[in-house]
Amino acid sequence: MSSSNGALSSATNGRSGSTGSANINLNLKGTASAGTGPSAATGSNASFTHKTLSDLKTQRSNSVCHTHDTLAAHRRNTQSEKPSEKPLSYSAAQSQVMEREPREGHLAYCEGRLHSGPLESLIVHMVPTHEYYPDKAFVFAFLLSARLFVRPYELLAQISETWDRQQQETGRSLGSDVVDDAGQAPGRPLMLSINSASPLTQRKGSTVAATSSTELEPRPQQRSNTQRSAQHCIRLLSEWIEIFPYDFRDERLMQQVRILARKCVYIDNSLGKQVSRILQLLVSRLTALEQYEEFLQTLSSEEAQNQQQHPSQQHQQHHHHYHFPNAFQNFLGSTSHSNGTGSAGTGSGSSNSSSGHTSSASNPNSTTPQPEEVFGIMDMCPSCAHLAHQLTAIELERLSHIGPEEFVQAFAKDYQQTKEGGKDGKRCESSSLNDMKKTRNLESYVQWFNRLSYFTASEIVKYPKKKQRVRIIEYWIETARECFNIGNFNSLMAIIAGLNLAPISRLKKTWVKVQSAKFSVLEHQMDPTSNFNSYRSTLKAAMWRSEGATEERERIIIPFFSLFVKDLYFLNEGCSNRLPNSHINFEKCSQLAKQVMEFNEWKKVNCPFEKLPNVIAYLQHSAVLNENTLSIASFECEPPENTEEKDRYRTVKAESKQQLLQQLQEQQQQSQ
Repeated sequence: MSSSNGALSSATNGRSGSTGSANINLNLKGTASAGTGPSAATGSNASFTHKTLSDLKTQRSNSVCHTHDTLAAHRRNTQSEKPSEKPLSYSAAQSQVMEREPREGHLAYCEGRLHSGPLESLIVHMVPTHEYYPDKAFVFAFLLSARLFVRPYELLAQISETWDRQQQETGRSLGSDVVDDAGQAPGRPLMLSINSASPLTQRKGSTVAATSSTELEPRPQQRSNTQRSAQHCIRLLSEWIEIFPYDFRDERLMQQVRILARKCVYIDNSLGKQVSRILQLLVSRLTALEQYEEFLQTLSSEEAQNQQQHPSQQHQQHHHHYHFPNAFQNFLGSTSHSNGTGSAGTGSGSSNSSSGHTSSASNPNSTTPQPEEVFGIMDMCPSCAHLAHQLTAIELERLSHIGPEEFVQAFAKDYQQTKEGGKDGKRCESSSLNDMKKTRNLESYVQWFNRLSYFTASEIVKYPKKKQRVRIIEYWIETARECFNIGNFNSLMAIIAGLNLAPISRLKKTWVKVQSAKFSVLEHQMDPTSNFNSYRSTLKAAMWRSEGATEERERIIIPFFSLFVKDLYFLNEGCSNRLPNSHINFEKCSQLAKQVMEFNEWKKVNCPFEKLPNVIAYLQHSAVLNENTLSIASFECEPPENTEEKDRYRTVKAESKQQLLQQLQEQQQQSQ
């Protein structure tokens, strides 16, 4: 098992009283696994008799035949690691004419699929012409993986230079005007003005003002080859902005966008409005991202303050009634219609948080308890189904902000380290990608998993009476089952991990009263043995359901995120970026792109459930106990019974005392 999933290994193997943690992280180096990525075999499916899970069970009934397909795919992938015996064909960039003999700079194809090629040729293959436009799958795969070899702004600069050079060659052959880097022809005045309010020169802030620009001279109605080429170039830029908008937080990339846009708009003035719309959309996406990051920063600051408190203070505060902070409530905004167009508690992104609907807290007919009535999550949201809906809303909102490039950039640091060492101890020039890392949405999503696990445990130990603890544990089990039926596997796994944390699993007098048959079934579904074989079968069933979905809720697929990242990691580590002839291994790029494209489709689903802002705020904002505080609270619920537990109790009390002394010393130093 991965180090990032080691906690889940113990968490899902039953309540053995181990002291494992539910924390997940993205440090996957030195990892060993029973399987090696998304191609791992998906075995036969165990029977599942819960009639409430019939949606998935029905479509999993044919999993045996699909298992053979998966095993065959696994064997093919294993064989692909050996030297390929399949004949390769070759073609020049921007061409589909195949040749049997390789030539310098040509791209290699295997069975009609792009196999490899020099970086320079792949970049040329990205450049559109009047009669050629790169395949959509190639555009996504190359933009995703090219950052391992070249920075995005350098890539766009090379694309722009190549396109410009091709236009100059075409122009000279036809005697037409040539466009330079400033976007104008030699000896001819620039007739396009882009003022400071244009999206070409701004990224966020005020609404773009309508400005009048000098019109270019009338052009023939029939588009010339150069005009069609410019249109294709803007189309490529539009796809880049739509798929990888976070790349454009880099001002160096925006400068290249301005240069390329001026060239294209000079050639065809009708493209000006299209460029303006594209960049306005980019401004909106980046503004939403910044709002989301501010929200995450608020949560991070409050979490840090909470962790600095003494465990006894944490425990005491945790037993108090919950109150919503004004800043968080304001950021959360109002609730939304059940079609998922509103904010899911994060106040930004693709959701329209300013929809203007009234929240349940201000609705006199709402059954949601007011803050002064809240002791725990059961008071805030008595319905397990509704809680599962709110967890799904949070998951979908957070997923929507993860850029596909973040998965590859998570591996970029490792790639950089392998490129830094040169001969004689000298540092060789490298394609450092550290300055590209502009977002932390992937890491924040993993932190949400950890928070939900500890939140689950914290809600249990706050109840002093055994009967209450039994009730809250069964409440979480039912919520996990609802998450399973929805297809929210990340929340499901977080809840299972929380219930299996050592401070919770040791409560034997409580667990003996729990009706845990449902929980055992859920644990089996998320069993980590055989590389999460059962979970992978269920995930595939959810994908079948999504493909034939007639309702939005049937399209929901929220994967167990840590395992998804681990699969990508092993796929990246299992194949080299370059072949022995120094060509880019584009077959690997295509495999990475295939996995990430699936994720892109999953995150586009709108939440079909009505959002309850108070519940979402409570889930994301309420205090969560750390591991030591959970242990102390657990021993208060049920005293230690054996020598190991007694030693543990003494240890956490000593650590808590030491932490309190350190805090007192820091306070004294600050007051001086």
